[in-house]
Amino acid sequence: MSIVLREAHRHLFFSGRQALMIKLNFAFNVFSKTVKGQNQWFMYPLILFIIFNFCVIQWTWAEDESDILYAVHQPLVEKSLLLDIVKTEDANFVAVGERGHIIYSADDGKTWTQATVPTRSTLTAVYFINAKRGWAVGHDAIILTTFDGGKSWARQFFAPEKEQPFMDVWFHTTQYGIAIGAYGMYLDTTDGGDTWNEKYYETLDDPDFGLPHFNSIAFTNEEVLYMAGEAGFLARSNNLGESWAALDRPYNGSYFNLLISQDNMMVPSGLRGNVWLSEDQSATWKKLETGNVASVNCGIQLSSGELFFVCMDGVSVICKKDGSDRKVNLRADRVALSSVAELTPHHLIAVGEKGVLHIGLDGKDIK
Repeated sequence: MSIVLREAHRHLFFSGRQALMIKLNFAFNVFSKTVKGQNQWFMYPLILFIIFNFCVIQWTWAEDESDILYAVHQPLVEKSLLLDIVKTEDANFVAVGERGHIIYSADDGKTWTQATVPTRSTLTAVYFINAKRGWAVGHDAIILTTFDGGKSWARQFFAPEKEQPFMDVWFHTTQYGIAIGAYGMYLDTTDGGDTWNEKYYETLDDPDFGLPHFNSIAFTNEEVLYMAGEAGFLARSNNLGESWAALDRPYNGSYFNLLISQDNMMVPSGLRGNVWLSEDQSATWKKLETGNVASVNCGIQLSSGELFFVCMDGVSVICKKDGSDRKVNLRADRVALSSVAELTPHHLIAVGEKGVLHIGLDGKDIK
């Protein structure tokens, strides 16, 4: 650098520093006079400035202490999008859905009450181990729990930075449970959800595809766990999730639901109306011809022993346990149904894009 440029740079540096010092001295003098009462014009703006900054600091501290946003209570919440419903041991019903909505009914679904829920994330699944203790999971990797049958909920796990939703949750006891979700997300707990441990199973990681979405988990009365998910994924655990083995795939499309019948038959269902049956722990498979291409969202076994499925586009399917005597029904409003629970042998409570619906075995509304 030439002498002329060096001197010019030095002059600009010191000029800037002198200007800064002049501004700081001026500000200090104004502040001092204001505090001493010699500058009344600046007193009130200064007080407002201090109060404003105090409020901002307090708000920031509050945000640091708690990032919980509670679900907004809405008068017609039972008509909002709901994604899962369960019947508890005391014959109450609990449903979960968008914006953190959880509703419960103690009068056979005639009236519904919105629970106090510490999230606005969409909830995808709910599970109860007994009449009072339950868990709900959903987007932003949220896990909630209840001790009072679904009336109030507490947050146990929340990791929005993962950008992965949980899709299902299951508990073996009040202490041991598993939550599964997108991109192979798998967490378990041994203390009722006070702490959750992320797990990875190399046996489920396809070298060509990677970990699939884990969409559904189910348990047999022979103490065997199964999972179903993306791209025909099926897996079995004979030791309550300590280890997992991937199963041969009869179908390469995605499964959204996994039903285990009373006699331990596996019934995964999903895309394009696909429902598959296995009575020998996945050794052989039989396709249940549903007669439609609407994706199957949920299947249950009725008290009669029959299988009942709810689908997109207002489709429902009912058949005998072996898949025979199949009947396909279509709702006139074509409303999508996402989950269903049995109230009586001929009266079901379904949830979906229009909230709670009371339907018969033909899928049509019960007035």
